[in-house]
Amino acid sequence: MNRYRALRREGFTLIELLVVMATIALLAALLLPILGKAKSRAQRTQCLSNLRQLGLSWIIYYQENNGWLAESYCAGNSNAWVMGDMRLAAEATNPDLIRQGKLFPYSRQTDLYHCPTDKGVTIGGQTYASVRSYSMNSFMGARDPAIGPIPPSASTYVPFFSKDSDLRRPSELWVLLDEDERSIGDGFFITDPAARVWFNFPAISAHRHDFSFGLAMADGHSEVWRHHDPHTRLVAMPQTEQAGNHDLERLASASTIPK
Repeated sequence: MNRYRALRREGFTLIELLVVMATIALLAALLLPILGKAKSRAQRTQCLSNLRQLGLSWIIYYQENNGWLAESYCAGNSNAWVMGDMRLAAEATNPDLIRQGKLFPYSRQTDLYHCPTDKGVTIGGQTYASVRSYSMNSFMGARDPAIGPIPPSASTYVPFFSKDSDLRRPSELWVLLDEDERSIGDGFFITDPAARVWFNFPAISAHRHDFSFGLAMADGHSEVWRHHDPHTRLVAMPQTEQAGNHDLERLASASTIPK
């Protein structure tokens, strides 16, 4: 009888099992947010690394081309920094178009052009795993002056920077950024220097670095900018008017300079 009672004491009662299960569930609830944040930080670090490497490729390009900057203007331009329009299904999934860009010889990895948090573009109600998440500042690189200012509100600003010697305070000017999948098309990111309209917009969503985005600056370093203006989260399509938006003003001031 004593041996039988000793064996019974070695097991768990129902209450003890429930306590253990409740403890495990509590620990899981505490750890999941921590693991989620760790994953988010790792993805942001990878995105910044991509932008930093592409930014260095941009610098090497002009160093090897007598100071001429890689061209951001993409429409019918065989000298553009990258090819492919993410609004077209056949091009959005084609890595060969990245290989045709002028920067690719300096960073020969197509995955450098994709943010790990980018879930792809939606075209005709279907989502496609797009090969590119980044776009270039529309004021970087020469283009035909006959094209006119892009956007029209840029008429009183430097229309484009042709050479590295044109860049004043390069640490304050951005070259490449993480563009929102609802905005991205070709690699030409248009910013309103008057800060009234989001012609294109950077990543603005919880899954893209928790409402922040990465940029490669003209001096070679990369940064993460967080959206602070509450109106920014309302942006869902290009050409959204938001005069007075502080996030748009910050991006505009780092895109070009007055004449």
